[in-house]
Amino acid sequence: MIKILADSGCDLTEEMKKNTDIKTIPLTLQLGDTVYIDDENLDTDKFREELRQHKTDRKTSAPAPGLFAENIQEGVPNFIVTLSAGVSGSYNSAVSGVQMYKEDHDKEDIFVVDSMSASTGETLIVDKLMELDKKGLDFNAIKKEITAFRDDLKTYFILENYDTFVDSGRLNPYVAKIAKMLNIIPICGAEGGKAVLRGQARGVKKAYAKLLSFMEKENVDTENRILAINHIGCRKKAEELMSIITEKFKFKDTVIIPKATGLCSLYADINGLIIVF
Repeated sequence: MIKILADSGCDLTEEMKKNTDIKTIPLTLQLGDTVYIDDENLDTDKFREELRQHKTDRKTSAPAPGLFAENIQEGVPNFIVTLSAGVSGSYNSAVSGVQMYKEDHDKEDIFVVDSMSASTGETLIVDKLMELDKKGLDFNAIKKEITAFRDDLKTYFILENYDTFVDSGRLNPYVAKIAKMLNIIPICGAEGGKAVLRGQARGVKKAYAKLLSFMEKENVDTENRILAINHIGCRKKAEELMSIITEKFKFKDTVIIPKATGLCSLYADINGLIIVF
């Protein structure tokens, strides 16, 4: 048996939420002067309404190292899954938390997994950890397998709102304004643990078509992969995209995340889609 800790960048499935061996470590979110803890008590619907009122002054804070340290379980292998170190301080905080813990527990097996992704990327890593644990693999074998699995994940984002990217300085506000006027939708991906613009399209249908072309170029064996889609308040869009993708590619399994956490809602924003396989 292993213990899995994941920061709240990870969107858990309903099955994962029922698993007592999985624990979520919350980030702190801030809209204007209001601070939110991104845990199971956060009303994400209300939070998204507040997002509409705060196009600027959006901030996030990684969990404190002590929060990771106090949730490590003694006597079993622990795996900690975090947001990409390229976009969040959560990974470094988790590493510091492990160092704190090992000052008094130096023989524990603990591995921090930098997802090099976010949201659904973390979800699939947690799912894989559960699978490897059921196979009875030891700590080092799981560590090796999960690292290879992480390195092979493909992550894409289709966004309709640029507010967080503008507020964080990642996009010129004038460019964002013009793009919105022209109904230009960016298709982003994760490369080296950072979000990059892979392409853009005018309108949703063309954005989906471009995503399919990118997926085809990945040249991966989708029949042995899980396709996971997360959505920010747009379940029907997620279902439509899932149908479009699975008409072209065959996957081992598919999943649509029921509801994104506050952290993913803040960054992908209303009507955002996150696709990982």
